[in-house]
Amino acid sequence: MSLPERLRLIRGQLGQKEFAKRIDSSQTGVSAYEKGQRKPDYETLIRVSQEFGVTLDWLLLGTGSMYIEDNSDKTADMSAVLPAETASQPIENIEYEKNKSADMSEKLRLRQKLEQSLEKMVELQERLLSLTEQNADLRLQLKERDLRIRELERENAGLREALKGAAAVQREAAGWQAG
Repeated sequence: MSLPERLRLIRGQLGQKEFAKRIDSSQTGVSAYEKGQRKPDYETLIRVSQEFGVTLDWLLLGTGSMYIEDNSDKTADMSAVLPAETASQPIENIEYEKNKSADMSEKLRLRQKLEQSLEKMVELQERLLSLTEQNADLRLQLKERDLRIRELERENAGLREALKGAAAVQREAAGWQAG
């Protein structure tokens, strides 16, 4: 039986809200404990033990007797059993902590991949900007070249017209001389 199942067994017919009130917790906290989404801290577990008369061995590990035989001695001062610095630390299953850190390493690996992808994307955007600027410069040069070609074509056309006119004048002059 898991810790969430043991907590549901202790709660029995009590509603989560009432159970939470008796152990100085919240209804959402109790719900998360019972679903295995969160682990209660030591202080909460001690309050459960004291309030419902269950042994911490049974509550934490599922071993030993469920109920405390004599409530007055064994649950009177649990602060002597647990050091103050560990009182708010989550309990049960070291594997949970290992899994949590394994999950973090996977997240860190994914984060590094994401950062590398973002860096590559920034480099590609910078390259695209540079190519866009080069393209704009080349288009401007092409436009200037086209304008120069048109100018030269007009100039050429003007010179042809001038040559035609000069040739006609020469023919006329030659015709006068012949006549």
